[in-house]
Amino acid sequence: MIKNFFTNNLTLLIILSAIWGSAFIAIKISVEFVNPISIASLRLIIASLFLLIIFFYKKYVFNLNIRLVILITLIGIIGNIIPFFLINWSEQFIQSNTTALLLSVAPIFTLILAPILTRDDNFTLLKFISIIIGLVGVFFIIGFDSISNFTDNESYFIPKFAIIIAAMGYVISSILAYNLKNIDTMTLTTLVITAAAIISFPFMIYAELVYPSSFNSTSFLTIIYLGLFPTAIAFQLRFHIISKAGPIFLSYVAYLIPAFGILWGYIFLKETITFSIGIGVIFILIGVFISQKKIKLL
Repeated sequence: MIKNFFTNNLTLLIILSAIWGSAFIAIKISVEFVNPISIASLRLIIASLFLLIIFFYKKYVFNLNIRLVILITLIGIIGNIIPFFLINWSEQFIQSNTTALLLSVAPIFTLILAPILTRDDNFTLLKFISIIIGLVGVFFIIGFDSISNFTDNESYFIPKFAIIIAAMGYVISSILAYNLKNIDTMTLTTLVITAAAIISFPFMIYAELVYPSSFNSTSFLTIIYLGLFPTAIAFQLRFHIISKAGPIFLSYVAYLIPAFGILWGYIFLKETITFSIGIGVIFILIGVFISQKKIKLL
């Protein structure tokens, strides 16, 4: 019975959402002591070492060419280094639950960019409506006062906008990775994260020389957690769910991550949940639900 419970696709999806949702708290704790770029780089290095051990233990093989190397490097930069840094930097100013909520707009960006970068989907009126609804939700989360006066330090418009840019980076990199049909997911994940770790390393060295971090046991443990769970293990769990239940089922993770982000932030960091945030997440989930409903009917 226990075995069936942990092999159930819905259970695994909830576990994956809980892990990804917890990343924002670990980041929030880490940025109090460590440079944002150092957190991103160390997270990638730890994840890449973990994945490389599995990769070589399972005796995976790969054949690289110039085009594939360029794409893997691009995916690593757009989908790992830039989003990780932007999220880390932004959480110095905003709540972790706000970060989780803003990242839930990623499926909305998918509807805009997928028809441009792939030939698998078309833009429809219903998708346009879902985009508008989702963007209204983002405005509620950011705060209309922030939009009208983004120079106000108390509104933190720029950190919130940086999270949206990070979400766009995730979407673009995912679409680029989706177009790589002739490489298995384990190999792609290992190579992308390893490439991102190598590229990010010099930036971490420079950041530590200019603005040294104050590492302690708490920050050290949270960074290890970020590398192993929300990065390395979560990616493996993600690909397992895709192989068993398909990518459409996995897309429901977008509904669950914000809920866990709010829950963990409230439990561990005593973060507040405002009425505006509640309204915003409702609009975003409605928008994503409409878009996914349409995609499922195609």
